[in-house]
Amino acid sequence: MRRMSEEWITGGGTSDAGWGGGHEAAGMPGIRVGPGARGRLMAGEGVRILLVGDFALEPRQEPALLRAAAEERWADLTYLPGSYWVVADGGGRRFVCGDLSGFRSVFHAHGPGAVWSTGARRLAGHCSAVPDLAMVAARLAAGPEHWPHRTVYDRIQAVPAGSGLLLGGRAGPELVGISGIEPTLTLSQGASTFGQALEQAVHGRMRTADGVAGADVSGGLDSSAVAILASQTGEIRAVTYADAFTSSEDLAFARRAAAHMDVDLHVGQGGPGELPFGWSREQPVTDQPAAVSLTTAQHALYLRPAAGLPLHFTGHGGDVVLDSCSAAWIGMVQCGARKEARRQVTNWARARNRAPRELWRAVTRAANTGHAGALQEAAARVTRGESEARRPGVWSWCHLGACATWLTPSGREQVASLLSAAARQAREESRADLVEQETSLRLVGADARDTVALTAPWRVRQVHPYLDNQVVRAAFAITPIERHGVRAFKPLLSAALPSLPAWLTSRQKPSAFRM
Repeated sequence: MRRMSEEWITGGGTSDAGWGGGHEAAGMPGIRVGPGARGRLMAGEGVRILLVGDFALEPRQEPALLRAAAEERWADLTYLPGSYWVVADGGGRRFVCGDLSGFRSVFHAHGPGAVWSTGARRLAGHCSAVPDLAMVAARLAAGPEHWPHRTVYDRIQAVPAGSGLLLGGRAGPELVGISGIEPTLTLSQGASTFGQALEQAVHGRMRTADGVAGADVSGGLDSSAVAILASQTGEIRAVTYADAFTSSEDLAFARRAAAHMDVDLHVGQGGPGELPFGWSREQPVTDQPAAVSLTTAQHALYLRPAAGLPLHFTGHGGDVVLDSCSAAWIGMVQCGARKEARRQVTNWARARNRAPRELWRAVTRAANTGHAGALQEAAARVTRGESEARRPGVWSWCHLGACATWLTPSGREQVASLLSAAARQAREESRADLVEQETSLRLVGADARDTVALTAPWRVRQVHPYLDNQVVRAAFAITPIERHGVRAFKPLLSAALPSLPAWLTSRQKPSAFRM
Protein backbone atom coordinates (compact mmCIF):
# COMPACT_ATOMS: atom_id res chain seq x y z
CA MET A 1 0.00 0.00 0.00
CA ARG A 2 1.28 3.49 -0.86
CA ARG A 3 1.36 5.69 2.20
CA MET A 4 0.18 9.24 1.78
CA SER A 5 3.13 10.45 3.89
CA GLU A 6 5.43 9.24 1.11
CA GLU A 7 3.64 11.25 -1.57
CA TRP A 8 5.89 14.24 -2.08
CA ILE A 9 7.97 15.97 -4.73
CA THR A 10 11.13 18.07 -4.48
CA GLY A 11 12.90 20.14 -7.11
CA GLY A 12 15.98 22.30 -7.47
CA GLY A 13 19.03 22.40 -5.28
CA THR A 14 21.58 19.62 -5.61
CA SER A 15 20.84 16.72 -7.86
CA ASP A 16 21.75 14.08 -5.27
CA ALA A 17 19.23 12.34 -3.03
CA GLY A 18 20.55 13.94 0.15
CA TRP A 19 17.60 16.15 1.00
CA GLY A 20 14.92 14.68 -1.16
CA GLY A 21 15.37 10.94 -0.72
CA GLY A 22 12.89 9.01 -2.84
CA HIS A 23 13.87 8.50 -6.46
CA GLU A 24 14.41 10.58 -9.57
CA ALA A 25 11.35 11.12 -11.72
CA ALA A 26 12.16 9.57 -15.08
CA GLY A 27 12.17 12.15 -17.83
CA MET A 28 12.02 15.16 -15.45
CA PRO A 29 15.53 16.41 -14.63
CA GLY A 30 16.02 17.66 -11.07
CA ILE A 31 12.74 16.20 -9.78
CA ARG A 32 12.57 13.61 -7.01
CA VAL A 33 9.39 11.93 -5.81
CA GLY A 34 8.51 9.95 -2.70
CA PRO A 35 8.31 6.14 -2.85
CA GLY A 36 4.53 6.21 -2.35
CA ALA A 37 3.83 8.70 -5.12
CA ARG A 38 1.58 7.65 -7.99
CA GLY A 39 2.80 9.49 -11.07
CA ARG A 40 2.22 9.76 -14.80
CA LEU A 41 4.67 11.32 -17.28
CA MET A 42 3.58 12.73 -20.63
CA ALA A 43 6.04 13.99 -23.21
CA GLY A 44 5.74 15.84 -26.49
CA GLU A 45 7.96 18.02 -28.63
CA GLY A 46 9.76 20.28 -26.15
CA VAL A 47 7.10 19.63 -23.50
CA ARG A 48 6.90 17.31 -20.50
CA ILE A 49 4.20 16.97 -17.85
CA LEU A 50 4.38 14.98 -14.62
CA LEU A 51 1.18 14.39 -12.62
CA VAL A 52 1.48 13.01 -9.09
CA GLY A 53 -1.39 12.01 -6.81
CA ASP A 54 -4.95 10.79 -7.41
CA PHE A 55 -6.23 11.64 -10.88
CA ALA A 56 -8.34 10.23 -13.67
CA LEU A 57 -6.62 10.56 -17.04
CA GLU A 58 -7.60 8.91 -20.30
CA PRO A 59 -5.04 8.53 -23.14
CA ARG A 60 -7.19 10.66 -25.46
CA GLN A 61 -6.76 13.62 -23.07
CA GLU A 62 -2.96 13.66 -23.23
CA PRO A 63 -2.59 15.63 -26.51
CA ALA A 64 -4.74 18.48 -25.17
CA LEU A 65 -2.70 18.67 -21.95
CA LEU A 66 0.60 18.71 -23.87
CA ARG A 67 -0.77 21.43 -26.14
CA ALA A 68 -1.80 23.49 -23.12
CA ALA A 69 1.69 23.21 -21.63
CA ALA A 70 3.31 24.16 -24.93
CA GLU A 71 1.10 27.27 -25.07
CA GLU A 72 1.72 27.98 -21.37
CA ARG A 73 -1.95 27.65 -20.49
CA TRP A 74 -0.91 26.28 -17.13
CA ALA A 75 -4.29 26.38 -15.41
CA ASP A 76 -5.69 23.96 -18.02
CA LEU A 77 -3.51 21.23 -16.49
CA THR A 78 -5.51 21.33 -13.25
CA TYR A 79 -8.98 20.35 -14.54
CA LEU A 80 -8.73 16.56 -14.34
CA PRO A 81 -10.89 14.79 -11.75
CA GLY A 82 -9.03 14.00 -8.55
CA SER A 83 -6.39 15.59 -6.34
CA TYR A 84 -2.85 15.92 -7.68
CA TRP A 85 0.30 17.97 -8.23
CA VAL A 86 1.48 19.19 -11.63
CA VAL A 87 5.08 19.68 -12.78
CA ALA A 88 5.31 20.86 -16.40
CA ASP A 89 8.21 21.93 -18.59
CA GLY A 90 7.58 24.05 -21.67
CA GLY A 91 9.09 27.07 -23.39
CA GLY A 92 12.24 26.83 -21.30
CA ARG A 93 10.29 27.28 -18.06
CA ARG A 94 8.99 24.97 -15.35
CA PHE A 95 5.52 25.21 -13.80
CA VAL A 96 4.71 23.61 -10.43
CA CYS A 97 1.34 23.66 -8.70
CA GLY A 98 -0.85 21.90 -6.21
CA ASP A 99 -4.60 22.33 -5.86
CA LEU A 100 -7.18 24.96 -4.96
CA SER A 101 -7.45 23.92 -1.32
CA GLY A 102 -3.78 23.64 -0.43
CA PHE A 103 -4.09 19.96 0.45
CA ARG A 104 -1.59 19.41 -2.36
CA SER A 105 0.78 22.19 -1.29
CA VAL A 106 3.93 23.68 -2.80
CA PHE A 107 6.63 25.63 -0.93
CA HIS A 108 9.77 27.36 -2.17
CA ALA A 109 12.84 28.87 -0.59
CA HIS A 110 13.06 32.64 -0.50
CA GLY A 111 16.33 33.75 -2.07
CA PRO A 112 18.56 32.84 -5.02
CA GLY A 113 17.94 29.59 -6.84
CA ALA A 114 14.73 27.70 -7.37
CA VAL A 115 14.46 25.15 -4.59
CA TRP A 116 10.96 23.89 -3.84
CA SER A 117 9.11 21.02 -2.22
CA THR A 118 5.61 19.86 -1.48
CA GLY A 119 6.57 19.68 2.23
CA ALA A 120 7.47 22.80 4.23
CA ARG A 121 9.42 20.94 6.91
CA ARG A 122 11.36 18.94 4.32
CA LEU A 123 12.35 22.16 2.55
CA ALA A 124 13.17 23.91 5.83
CA GLY A 125 15.50 21.07 6.76
CA HIS A 126 17.27 21.32 3.42
CA CYS A 127 17.71 25.08 3.73
CA SER A 128 18.53 25.00 7.47
CA ALA A 129 15.59 27.35 8.00
CA VAL A 130 14.64 28.03 11.61
CA PRO A 131 11.11 28.57 12.95
CA ASP A 132 9.74 32.08 12.42
CA LEU A 133 8.59 32.75 15.98
CA ALA A 134 6.86 36.04 15.13
CA MET A 135 4.76 34.30 12.49
CA VAL A 136 3.94 31.45 14.88
CA ALA A 137 2.73 34.01 17.43
CA ALA A 138 0.70 35.90 14.80
CA ARG A 139 -1.00 32.73 13.59
CA LEU A 140 -1.93 31.77 17.15
CA ALA A 141 -3.23 35.25 17.99
CA ALA A 142 -5.08 36.13 14.78
CA GLY A 143 -5.28 32.96 12.67
CA PRO A 144 -3.06 31.78 9.80
CA GLU A 145 -5.31 32.98 6.98
CA HIS A 146 -3.92 36.53 6.78
CA TRP A 147 -0.52 35.46 5.43
CA PRO A 148 -1.13 32.95 2.61
CA HIS A 149 2.44 33.37 1.30
CA ARG A 150 4.13 32.71 4.65
CA THR A 151 4.96 29.57 6.63
CA VAL A 152 6.14 29.04 10.19
CA TYR A 153 9.71 28.69 8.87
CA ASP A 154 12.01 31.61 8.14
CA ARG A 155 12.77 32.02 4.40
CA ILE A 156 10.30 29.29 3.38
CA GLN A 157 7.46 30.70 1.30
CA ALA A 158 4.12 29.05 0.49
CA VAL A 159 2.57 29.04 -2.95
CA PRO A 160 -0.97 30.15 -2.02
CA ALA A 161 -3.68 27.60 -2.72
CA GLY A 162 -5.17 28.38 -6.12
CA SER A 163 -1.82 29.48 -7.56
CA GLY A 164 1.11 27.81 -9.26
CA LEU A 165 4.83 28.57 -9.28
CA LEU A 166 6.45 29.47 -12.60
CA LEU A 167 10.24 29.10 -12.64
CA GLY A 168 12.89 30.01 -15.17
CA GLY A 169 11.91 33.58 -16.00
CA ARG A 170 14.28 36.54 -15.81
CA ALA A 171 12.29 38.13 -13.00
CA GLY A 172 12.59 35.05 -10.80
CA PRO A 173 9.75 32.87 -9.52
CA GLU A 174 6.26 34.05 -10.51
CA LEU A 175 2.84 33.13 -9.18
CA VAL A 176 0.19 32.09 -11.71
CA GLY A 177 -3.51 31.87 -10.82
CA ILE A 178 -5.19 28.53 -11.57
CA SER A 179 -8.61 28.76 -9.90
CA GLY A 180 -10.79 29.86 -12.84
CA ILE A 181 -13.70 30.46 -10.46
CA GLU A 182 -16.46 32.88 -11.46
CA PRO A 183 -19.25 32.89 -8.84
CA THR A 184 -22.24 33.79 -11.00
CA LEU A 185 -24.68 30.85 -10.85
CA THR A 186 -27.82 30.32 -8.81
CA LEU A 187 -28.31 27.15 -6.80
CA SER A 188 -30.62 25.64 -9.40
CA GLN A 189 -28.22 26.51 -12.24
CA GLY A 190 -25.13 24.97 -10.62
CA ALA A 191 -26.40 22.10 -8.46
CA SER A 192 -26.40 19.45 -11.18
CA THR A 193 -22.79 20.14 -12.19
CA PHE A 194 -21.71 19.98 -8.56
CA GLY A 195 -23.50 16.68 -8.04
CA GLN A 196 -21.80 15.17 -11.09
CA ALA A 197 -18.38 16.39 -9.92
CA LEU A 198 -18.82 14.91 -6.44
CA GLU A 199 -20.10 11.59 -7.78
CA GLN A 200 -17.15 11.40 -10.16
CA ALA A 201 -14.71 12.20 -7.34
CA VAL A 202 -16.09 9.39 -5.17
CA HIS A 203 -16.84 6.75 -7.78
CA GLY A 204 -13.50 7.28 -9.54
CA ARG A 205 -11.62 6.59 -6.33
CA MET A 206 -13.68 3.50 -5.61
CA ARG A 207 -12.62 2.12 -8.97
CA THR A 208 -8.94 2.67 -8.16
CA ALA A 209 -9.49 0.94 -4.79
CA ASP A 210 -11.05 -2.10 -6.50
CA GLY A 211 -14.35 -1.35 -4.83
CA VAL A 212 -13.22 -1.59 -1.18
CA ALA A 213 -12.66 1.41 1.10
CA GLY A 214 -13.19 2.77 4.58
CA ALA A 215 -15.40 5.78 5.24
CA ASP A 216 -16.12 8.17 8.09
CA VAL A 217 -19.81 8.08 9.00
CA SER A 218 -20.26 10.60 11.81
CA GLY A 219 -23.97 11.13 11.26
CA GLY A 220 -23.44 14.53 9.66
CA LEU A 221 -24.30 15.37 6.06
CA ASP A 222 -20.77 15.68 4.69
CA SER A 223 -19.27 12.32 5.60
CA SER A 224 -22.53 10.39 5.30
CA ALA A 225 -23.18 11.67 1.77
CA VAL A 226 -19.70 10.64 0.60
CA ALA A 227 -20.01 7.22 2.24
CA ILE A 228 -23.42 6.60 0.62
CA LEU A 229 -22.04 7.57 -2.79
CA ALA A 230 -19.07 5.24 -2.29
CA SER A 231 -21.33 2.37 -1.25
CA GLN A 232 -23.10 2.60 -4.61
CA THR A 233 -20.05 1.18 -6.36
CA GLY A 234 -18.40 -1.05 -3.78
CA GLU A 235 -17.96 -2.23 -0.22
CA ILE A 236 -17.64 0.33 2.59
CA ARG A 237 -16.26 -0.15 6.09
CA ALA A 238 -18.07 2.55 8.07
CA VAL A 239 -16.39 3.97 11.19
CA THR A 240 -17.18 6.65 13.74
CA TYR A 241 -16.20 7.83 17.22
CA ALA A 242 -18.30 8.15 20.37
CA ASP A 243 -17.69 8.90 24.03
CA ALA A 244 -19.52 10.43 26.98
CA PHE A 245 -19.22 13.90 25.44
CA THR A 246 -20.37 13.22 21.88
CA SER A 247 -23.96 13.53 20.72
CA SER A 248 -26.28 10.53 20.95
CA GLU A 249 -28.24 12.10 18.09
CA ASP A 250 -25.13 12.00 15.90
CA LEU A 251 -24.62 8.33 16.67
CA ALA A 252 -28.26 7.60 15.86
CA PHE A 253 -27.90 9.30 12.46
CA ALA A 254 -24.63 7.43 11.86
CA ARG A 255 -26.34 4.10 12.56
CA ARG A 256 -29.19 5.04 10.25
CA ALA A 257 -26.74 5.91 7.47
CA ALA A 258 -24.95 2.58 7.95
CA ALA A 259 -28.28 0.72 7.83
CA HIS A 260 -29.15 2.59 4.63
CA MET A 261 -25.89 1.28 3.11
CA ASP A 262 -26.53 -2.19 4.61
CA VAL A 263 -23.16 -2.23 6.40
CA ASP A 264 -22.05 -2.52 10.01
CA LEU A 265 -21.03 0.66 11.83
CA HIS A 266 -17.74 0.29 13.71
CA VAL A 267 -17.89 2.63 16.72
CA GLY A 268 -14.67 3.61 18.48
CA GLN A 269 -15.86 3.99 22.07
CA GLY A 270 -13.57 6.52 23.69
CA GLY A 271 -12.69 6.96 27.34
CA PRO A 272 -10.27 9.03 29.45
CA GLY A 273 -7.35 8.00 27.25
CA GLU A 274 -9.00 9.65 24.22
CA LEU A 275 -9.63 13.05 25.76
CA PRO A 276 -8.21 16.00 23.77
CA PHE A 277 -4.70 17.31 24.44
CA GLY A 278 -3.34 13.83 25.11
CA TRP A 279 0.10 13.50 23.51
CA SER A 280 2.18 10.36 23.06
CA ARG A 281 5.91 10.00 22.58
CA GLU A 282 5.31 8.16 19.31
CA GLN A 283 3.09 10.90 17.83
CA PRO A 284 4.56 12.05 14.47
CA VAL A 285 5.53 15.67 13.91
CA THR A 286 3.38 17.53 11.41
CA ASP A 287 4.70 19.96 8.80
CA GLN A 288 3.08 22.89 10.59
CA PRO A 289 0.81 23.17 13.68
CA ALA A 290 -2.32 21.07 13.11
CA ALA A 291 -5.49 21.16 15.21
CA VAL A 292 -6.04 17.44 14.76
CA SER A 293 -2.87 16.83 16.78
CA LEU A 294 -4.99 17.59 19.86
CA THR A 295 -7.38 14.70 19.18
CA THR A 296 -4.95 12.14 17.77
CA ALA A 297 -5.98 9.50 20.30
CA GLN A 298 -9.62 9.76 19.21
CA HIS A 299 -8.72 9.37 15.54
CA ALA A 300 -6.31 6.51 16.21
CA LEU A 301 -9.08 4.63 18.03
CA TYR A 302 -11.97 5.00 15.62
CA LEU A 303 -9.85 4.52 12.47
CA ARG A 304 -8.47 1.11 13.51
CA PRO A 305 -11.04 -0.88 11.51
CA ALA A 306 -9.99 1.05 8.38
CA ALA A 307 -6.29 0.15 8.69
CA GLY A 308 -4.78 -1.46 5.62
CA LEU A 309 -7.64 -0.64 3.24
CA PRO A 310 -6.67 0.96 -0.09
CA LEU A 311 -8.17 4.30 0.95
CA HIS A 312 -10.48 5.95 3.45
CA PHE A 313 -13.14 8.57 2.62
CA THR A 314 -13.68 11.64 4.79
CA GLY A 315 -16.09 14.57 4.70
CA HIS A 316 -13.34 17.18 5.15
CA GLY A 317 -14.19 20.34 3.24
CA GLY A 318 -17.92 19.74 3.10
CA ASP A 319 -18.66 22.67 5.39
CA VAL A 320 -16.87 25.05 3.01
CA VAL A 321 -18.13 23.87 -0.38
CA LEU A 322 -21.70 22.91 0.54
CA ASP A 323 -22.54 26.08 2.43
CA SER A 324 -21.26 29.58 3.05
CA CYS A 325 -21.54 31.62 6.22
CA SER A 326 -22.75 35.04 7.38
CA ALA A 327 -19.96 36.63 5.33
CA ALA A 328 -22.46 36.25 2.48
CA TRP A 329 -24.58 39.01 4.04
CA ILE A 330 -21.56 41.28 4.36
CA GLY A 331 -20.76 40.65 0.70
CA MET A 332 -24.33 41.54 -0.25
CA VAL A 333 -24.04 44.89 1.54
CA GLN A 334 -20.73 45.55 -0.21
CA CYS A 335 -22.40 44.82 -3.57
CA GLY A 336 -25.33 47.16 -2.89
CA ALA A 337 -27.97 44.52 -2.04
CA ARG A 338 -28.49 46.09 1.38
CA LYS A 339 -32.27 45.65 1.58
CA GLU A 340 -32.19 41.93 0.75
CA ALA A 341 -29.28 41.39 3.15
CA ARG A 342 -31.20 43.00 5.99
CA ARG A 343 -34.26 40.90 5.25
CA GLN A 344 -32.19 37.70 5.40
CA VAL A 345 -30.39 38.74 8.59
CA THR A 346 -33.72 39.55 10.26
CA ASN A 347 -35.32 36.24 9.23
CA TRP A 348 -32.26 34.26 10.33
CA ALA A 349 -32.09 36.01 13.71
CA ARG A 350 -35.81 35.66 14.48
CA ALA A 351 -35.76 31.95 13.60
CA ARG A 352 -33.05 31.50 16.25
CA ASN A 353 -34.45 33.89 18.87
CA ARG A 354 -31.59 36.36 18.31
CA ALA A 355 -31.66 40.16 18.21
CA PRO A 356 -31.77 41.23 14.52
CA ARG A 357 -30.57 44.77 15.25
CA GLU A 358 -27.35 43.63 16.91
CA LEU A 359 -26.53 41.23 14.06
CA TRP A 360 -27.34 43.82 11.42
CA ARG A 361 -25.06 46.34 13.14
CA ALA A 362 -22.21 43.80 13.03
CA VAL A 363 -22.85 43.07 9.34
CA THR A 364 -22.83 46.73 8.27
CA ARG A 365 -19.80 47.53 10.41
CA ALA A 366 -17.81 44.71 8.78
CA ALA A 367 -18.90 45.89 5.32
CA ASN A 368 -17.91 49.50 6.06
CA THR A 369 -14.58 48.65 7.68
CA GLY A 370 -13.40 46.43 4.84
CA HIS A 371 -10.55 43.95 4.78
CA ALA A 372 -7.62 46.34 5.13
CA GLY A 373 -9.38 48.42 7.77
CA ALA A 374 -10.18 45.37 9.88
CA LEU A 375 -6.55 44.21 9.80
CA GLN A 376 -5.35 47.68 10.81
CA GLU A 377 -7.85 47.71 13.69
CA ALA A 378 -6.59 44.29 14.78
CA ALA A 379 -3.01 45.58 14.70
CA ALA A 380 -4.00 48.48 16.95
CA ARG A 381 -5.73 46.16 19.43
CA VAL A 382 -2.70 43.86 19.55
CA THR A 383 -0.49 46.85 20.29
CA ARG A 384 -2.75 47.73 23.22
CA GLY A 385 -2.80 44.11 24.41
CA GLU A 386 -6.54 43.67 23.78
CA SER A 387 -8.44 40.61 22.61
CA GLU A 388 -12.09 40.22 21.64
CA ALA A 389 -14.13 39.03 24.60
CA ARG A 390 -16.69 37.49 22.26
CA ARG A 391 -17.30 37.20 18.57
CA PRO A 392 -19.63 39.77 17.02
CA GLY A 393 -22.29 37.19 16.15
CA VAL A 394 -21.44 37.13 12.45
CA TRP A 395 -18.31 36.50 10.43
CA SER A 396 -15.48 39.00 10.93
CA TRP A 397 -12.42 39.76 8.83
CA CYS A 398 -10.01 39.16 11.71
CA HIS A 399 -10.80 37.77 15.15
CA LEU A 400 -8.20 38.13 17.90
CA GLY A 401 -8.31 35.26 20.35
CA ALA A 402 -7.16 35.18 23.97
CA CYS A 403 -3.62 34.33 22.80
CA ALA A 404 -3.22 37.99 21.81
CA THR A 405 -3.16 38.96 25.50
CA TRP A 406 -0.38 36.50 26.32
CA LEU A 407 2.20 38.25 24.13
CA THR A 408 5.14 40.17 25.55
CA PRO A 409 5.50 43.83 24.53
CA SER A 410 8.05 42.77 21.90
CA GLY A 411 5.70 40.02 20.69
CA ARG A 412 2.79 42.46 20.41
CA GLU A 413 4.94 44.79 18.33
CA GLN A 414 5.98 42.03 15.93
CA VAL A 415 2.46 40.63 15.53
CA ALA A 416 1.02 44.13 15.00
CA SER A 417 3.67 44.73 12.34
CA LEU A 418 2.68 41.53 10.53
CA LEU A 419 -1.01 42.48 10.64
CA SER A 420 -0.22 45.96 9.28
CA ALA A 421 1.79 44.39 6.47
CA ALA A 422 -1.16 42.12 5.64
CA ALA A 423 -3.44 45.18 5.62
CA ARG A 424 -1.22 46.91 3.06
CA GLN A 425 -1.46 43.87 0.78
CA ALA A 426 -5.24 43.50 1.13
CA ARG A 427 -7.27 44.53 -1.89
CA GLU A 428 -9.65 47.41 -1.24
CA GLU A 429 -12.35 45.79 -3.35
CA SER A 430 -12.18 42.47 -1.45
CA ARG A 431 -15.63 40.96 -1.01
CA ALA A 432 -16.18 39.39 2.39
CA ASP A 433 -18.04 36.35 1.05
CA LEU A 434 -15.32 35.51 -1.49
CA VAL A 435 -12.48 36.12 0.96
CA GLU A 436 -14.18 33.91 3.53
CA GLN A 437 -14.71 30.93 1.24
CA GLU A 438 -11.15 31.16 -0.07
CA THR A 439 -9.56 31.37 3.38
CA SER A 440 -11.85 28.70 4.84
CA LEU A 441 -10.97 26.33 2.00
CA ARG A 442 -7.29 27.02 2.58
CA LEU A 443 -7.62 26.34 6.32
CA VAL A 444 -9.42 23.02 5.90
CA GLY A 445 -7.00 22.00 3.13
CA ALA A 446 -4.01 22.70 5.37
CA ASP A 447 -5.60 20.78 8.24
CA ALA A 448 -6.22 17.76 6.00
CA ARG A 449 -2.66 18.02 4.63
CA ASP A 450 -1.06 18.13 8.06
CA THR A 451 -3.17 15.18 9.24
CA VAL A 452 -1.44 12.92 6.72
CA ALA A 453 1.64 12.43 8.90
CA LEU A 454 -0.57 11.36 11.82
CA THR A 455 -2.68 8.78 9.98
CA ALA A 456 0.11 7.15 7.96
CA PRO A 457 1.51 5.07 10.88
CA TRP A 458 -1.99 3.63 11.35
CA ARG A 459 -1.95 2.49 7.67
CA VAL A 460 -4.90 4.74 6.87
CA ARG A 461 -4.82 6.65 3.58
CA GLN A 462 -7.44 9.38 3.80
CA VAL A 463 -8.97 10.98 0.72
CA HIS A 464 -11.14 14.09 0.70
CA PRO A 465 -13.47 14.35 -2.33
CA TYR A 466 -14.86 17.75 -1.29
CA LEU A 467 -11.35 19.21 -1.73
CA ASP A 468 -10.91 18.07 -5.34
CA ASN A 469 -10.42 20.96 -7.78
CA GLN A 470 -13.44 20.13 -9.91
CA VAL A 471 -15.71 19.74 -6.87
CA VAL A 472 -14.52 23.06 -5.47
CA ARG A 473 -14.92 24.81 -8.82
CA ALA A 474 -18.45 23.49 -9.26
CA ALA A 475 -19.45 24.62 -5.76
CA PHE A 476 -17.81 28.05 -5.92
CA ALA A 477 -19.36 28.76 -9.31
CA ILE A 478 -22.56 29.18 -7.29
CA THR A 479 -22.71 32.51 -5.46
CA PRO A 480 -22.11 32.25 -1.70
CA ILE A 481 -25.52 33.67 -0.79
CA GLU A 482 -27.20 30.95 -2.87
CA ARG A 483 -25.31 28.26 -0.95
CA HIS A 484 -25.91 29.86 2.44
CA GLY A 485 -28.66 27.96 4.20
CA VAL A 486 -31.08 30.36 5.89
CA ARG A 487 -34.11 28.06 5.99
CA ALA A 488 -32.41 24.78 4.99
CA PHE A 489 -29.06 23.44 6.15
CA LYS A 490 -26.53 23.00 3.31
CA PRO A 491 -29.15 23.28 0.56
CA LEU A 492 -26.64 22.49 -2.20
CA LEU A 493 -26.41 18.84 -1.18
CA SER A 494 -30.09 18.01 -1.56
CA ALA A 495 -30.35 20.06 -4.77
CA ALA A 496 -27.28 18.37 -6.28
CA LEU A 497 -27.97 14.80 -5.17
CA PRO A 498 -31.75 14.28 -4.87
CA SER A 499 -31.17 10.52 -4.63
CA LEU A 500 -29.77 10.92 -1.11
CA PRO A 501 -32.30 10.04 1.61
CA ALA A 502 -34.42 12.99 2.70
CA TRP A 503 -33.95 12.16 6.39
CA LEU A 504 -30.25 12.91 5.92
CA THR A 505 -30.37 16.04 3.74
CA SER A 506 -33.11 17.56 5.88
CA ARG A 507 -30.99 17.39 9.04
CA GLN A 508 -30.75 20.88 10.50
CA LYS A 509 -27.43 20.84 12.37
CA PRO A 510 -23.90 19.54 11.84
CA SER A 511 -22.29 16.59 13.55
CA ALA A 512 -20.59 17.46 16.84
CA PHE A 513 -17.64 15.19 16.05
CA ARG A 514 -16.22 16.53 12.80
CA MET A 515 -14.47 14.01 10.54
